[in-house]
Amino acid sequence: MKTKPRCSLGAWALLCVLVVGNSIVGHSLAAPADASAKVVITETVRLPYEQLVAARARLQAGDTAVGAAVAQLDAEAKKLLKIKPFSVVNKKVLPASGNAHDYFSFAPYWWPNPETKDGMPWIQLDGKINPASRDKFSDKVSFNGLVDATHILSTAYFFTGNKAYAQKTAELVRVWFLDEATKMNPHLQYAQAIPGKFTGRGIGIIDTRLFYRVLDSILLVQPSGQISAKESAGLQQWFNTYLDWLLESPLGIEERNTLNNHGTFYDFQVAAIARYVGRDDVVRETIARTQSRMKAHFDHQGKQKLELARTRPFHYSVFNLQAFFGVAHIAESIGVDLWQYPSTKQSNIKQGMDYLLTRMRQEKNWGGTEELEIEADIIVPLLPEYIRRYKLSPSAYADIAPASSQWSQCNLLLGSSFPSPNKKPSDNNAKKFSFCAY
Repeated sequence: MKTKPRCSLGAWALLCVLVVGNSIVGHSLAAPADASAKVVITETVRLPYEQLVAARARLQAGDTAVGAAVAQLDAEAKKLLKIKPFSVVNKKVLPASGNAHDYFSFAPYWWPNPETKDGMPWIQLDGKINPASRDKFSDKVSFNGLVDATHILSTAYFFTGNKAYAQKTAELVRVWFLDEATKMNPHLQYAQAIPGKFTGRGIGIIDTRLFYRVLDSILLVQPSGQISAKESAGLQQWFNTYLDWLLESPLGIEERNTLNNHGTFYDFQVAAIARYVGRDDVVRETIARTQSRMKAHFDHQGKQKLELARTRPFHYSVFNLQAFFGVAHIAESIGVDLWQYPSTKQSNIKQGMDYLLTRMRQEKNWGGTEELEIEADIIVPLLPEYIRRYKLSPSAYADIAPASSQWSQCNLLLGSSFPSPNKKPSDNNAKKFSFCAY
């Protein structure tokens, strides 16, 4: 792989920062490298597998809505067959360790200090994203590219059976996790660094909150044979090591003790990975902790006070619920019902959604300094499961983001029998692929 010029932030050189700123029925996993860990998962970690199977059956029966969604997915997957693999070693700015294999990112809401000559230490501007944290060569951007590409390719393989998609998924996974020259080290010791303050923070663990999508991608292409038994064992070992780091490192413990959405997404990430590697004891411990979080996060009206206090109150309230939805799905797979927790009459998750849906119909401005008008579209990925889990009428929610281009893919992946809203998306949206940000 061609070496790119880099600079190390061991001394937090501000100049460096400024320069850089610009047909399948079921399947099972191979045994993990650690023989003591039993792999019990046979389907997907986060995506509702039974909904995927039902959608595929409808596709095979000639359902035109499902067919249109799969056609969009297929077209998008074809575009990804020629992309170059993503890797942490491609970044131009190195972490304090000087090791390109260590994941590194800047804290998104921190900026050079205008009061000092060297800009140190950086200062926080909550809700205002520093472009340096989204540089196209950054690990965060590369990771998000990996997540999106593997998701699209693997789900396209599931529905079409095109092995080229499985092969590309396997290639992307192999480069990020397994190949010696390009793999990421299994920790986040240098995530969301703040020049002049911290070389990495526990709060940075949220950078890889979407690992669950990668795990689902691995599982969806497993039957294709494109990921060998040896590679499956290597992936199990990588995620076992990373899970140990999450559970035992000072930064992992710090993030676990965080009270807002960071703590919820920590639980979601831990539960997803533990489920993948067959460590259900960790899954159960995590679910118990999530139950305590639910009591603390929601008041009797379903308000999430910690998220409502942010500069983007609607965004963060939906964001936090996304994590609770994810943990609830995983909990169900081991026989624990968080959808009705603490009781069927007082479900925290349902009350949280009810509050958001009621208020968003009444107010477009929730008082957030960085959110002058709420973005209704972001709640779409939660609606299919919300309606299905609580046996609600889809027609009652047809006015929520009716023209969102996410509906096609969200219905396909999360609720195959859930109809689109009464108002159809525009012609442009109907033809355009839009990722379902579940």
